[in-house]
Amino acid sequence: LAAELERLAGQAAAGPAFPLRMIGLRELRSHNSWMHNAPKLMAGGRSHAARVSPEDAAELGLEDGGRARVTSRHGSLELDVRVSEEMTPGAVAVPHGWGHAGGWRTANAAGGVNVNLLAGSGTGDLEPLAGMAFFNGIRVRLEPVPAEDAAVARGERAGGRAPIHGRA
Repeated sequence: LAAELERLAGQAAAGPAFPLRMIGLRELRSHNSWMHNAPKLMAGGRSHAARVSPEDAAELGLEDGGRARVTSRHGSLELDVRVSEEMTPGAVAVPHGWGHAGGWRTANAAGGVNVNLLAGSGTGDLEPLAGMAFFNGIRVRLEPVPAEDAAVARGERAGGRAPIHGRA
């Protein structure tokens, strides 16, 4: 147990490549992903934005309503940004349980990103006491996505919107 705590403490150190910690964001009408195909619970829309502190947003050049790339050692995602006083510097909160690609029509239409793509699945990435993957506290970096790239990611084109698959 002591060795595992030491290993986790070593992973906790911020480095220049991945200075932030990504945490999962719970939502009122959602429990992980299992209620995402219930039309009544999905009414009213969702915001799949990454929440960041004003301090981190200013330092990283992120704007409220802009778009960011979230990158870990294992993957990269793009999503909208919401600057929030509720966030502590050094952390980024992303709603989890989204980015459906199966046969659930309502859930698929909701959009979002699959944050599991940022988690590792190798034996060194698992918590050895329970054998579970780490889905909270993942070391990440955030980078602004230029406005023209964000428009393409959202499927915006001259004359209307066209969906781009694989993006939130």
